[in-house]
Amino acid sequence: MRIIFFGSADFSLPIIKTIQANFEVVGVVITKPKPKGRGLKVILPKVAEWANSCGLQVFDPHDPNDLIFINELAGLKPDLYVLSAYGHILSGQLLKIPKYGGINVHPSLLPKYRGAAPIQRVIMAGEKTTGITIFFMDEKIDHGEIIAQKTITIEPAETYGLLSQRLSLLAEEIMVDIIKSIEDGSCPRIGQDDTSKLYAPKLQKDEMIINWREKTDKIFNLIRALSPSPGAKTLFRGRELAITSALPADKKIEPAVCHIENRNIYVGTADGSVILKELKPENKNRISGSDFINGFRIKEGERFG
Repeated sequence: MRIIFFGSADFSLPIIKTIQANFEVVGVVITKPKPKGRGLKVILPKVAEWANSCGLQVFDPHDPNDLIFINELAGLKPDLYVLSAYGHILSGQLLKIPKYGGINVHPSLLPKYRGAAPIQRVIMAGEKTTGITIFFMDEKIDHGEIIAQKTITIEPAETYGLLSQRLSLLAEEIMVDIIKSIEDGSCPRIGQDDTSKLYAPKLQKDEMIINWREKTDKIFNLIRALSPSPGAKTLFRGRELAITSALPADKKIEPAVCHIENRNIYVGTADGSVILKELKPENKNRISGSDFINGFRIKEGERFG
């Protein structure tokens, strides 16, 4: 089985590793890296670094549906595409190349949370369960026939980072058997129920800002969904502050007002408060809540937002 893998995020790394250990990977396609930071350095994703270390051919097209790139992949004579957290929709022309088409590893229980941000959205919504769906790709977003689904429980304080790792490992566990079932023709093909569809679009900047007049659970879920990066945003003394870890608390405090107690910093919500455990001040490294109190000499009653 000759496989071309599409994926750029850290989520993809365990999946491509297990595929490479069991099948012939003839190419790895990543999203074109963008220059970042003050020096505008181009940093390769971990998937590309690993693929290079294994001597695998890595591609980074601006548009994977460009005819020249399609012809280049066709020359590799792939049997199957596997896509995981890639960032582009593949055209019908591109999907026609492999013998068995293409499959996608999606971190939600489709048709719920179709789109670019399923893990963040499921945490923001306060869902108790989520999972992995492996499905055959078509030209619509997360729409094709389902091969397999696995469900897990979301832990009460689980962050985006932790849940993403668990879902990636869950996909890794079943990937080899799924590819073998595609090859021998035994895999199921179950159509999605579009009446149950729910979309998970990419988060916009204004959605990342904490509204301290919301209820504690909603604020806590937002912080979890954006942890470890980019962090839920607020303002403090006129500067942006990212909150990357917090705990819900019952202590009643006026919304957005801080209270210091036992070296903890509480901030009021609509129905209680949250304890700030880890923060990232603008242009600084992350610090603990107690270090934030000391370093910024926080005063009782100061306001956030």
